[in-house]
Amino acid sequence: MHLKISRHGFPRSRHRSIAWWCASATVCCVSLVWLEGTPAGSASLTEVLSVQLVVGYLGLCIAAGFGVAGFLCWPSRPDLARRRQNGAPSPYDDVTGLPTRRLFLTLLKQALSRAGVTNRNVAVLVCTLEQFRPLSPSSGPPNMTLVVRIQAARIKSALQPHDVVARLSEYTFAVIADNLQSPDEARVIADKIQHAIALPLLIEGQELLISCRIGGIVGPQPGTKAESLLDAATQALENGRPIENGSTLIMVAAQPWSRRHEANLLSPIADRHEASLTGHR
Repeated sequence: MHLKISRHGFPRSRHRSIAWWCASATVCCVSLVWLEGTPAGSASLTEVLSVQLVVGYLGLCIAAGFGVAGFLCWPSRPDLARRRQNGAPSPYDDVTGLPTRRLFLTLLKQALSRAGVTNRNVAVLVCTLEQFRPLSPSSGPPNMTLVVRIQAARIKSALQPHDVVARLSEYTFAVIADNLQSPDEARVIADKIQHAIALPLLIEGQELLISCRIGGIVGPQPGTKAESLLDAATQALENGRPIENGSTLIMVAAQPWSRRHEANLLSPIADRHEASLTGHR
């Protein structure tokens, strides 16, 4: 276990500080009881008292040293902030509040387990935002934090309440749509996502149009792993090519668990919905 060492040479930890203080309190109490004791029937009372005083005050000094060690071991605010940064990553994205890749894979494993019981399909869609096009050429760069946050909410609004959306990277999201009766439902979901993303944005007075590409794969088959399903959906995203400006292709990739398979390039979903700006402000 790696320990943070302070400039005083002590491992800094709240638990260690509390342990030092408990030891200090214990030694202090024992020393006070020792000092309050009165010897009985001693021929050399002065000698006994002097030894008792020395031992008692020595115990108090040791208790004081333990207390100082407790203060030295107490972590400072910079240490606490550094530990939070170096600790385990959060399962949720800081910008959107969506699950990250690690939590997404855990939820996908659960969805695959349910699908094995219900014999329903699970679709994994990977969506990446692109072509950030301001409507005004004189506009400056948009606030991408707000853009990503709004688009994440739009993707979520296009899904069922039990579906899952996660943020994989800066402009890439992943979706779990389970309990599907047929693979065609995955394309319907992707169509809804694409239309939601393509709606014009008004960010801090700046009008913006955004398009996306979506790759998807439908499973599962016996022995399917969550990582394999997500990798296949990502590969489908990379293989898809928009054939028209603002169009999105969904590529159903060759399933990694299938012996006889065929990569099917689905027809592009509808062109980007360019509604009037006044109707969506």
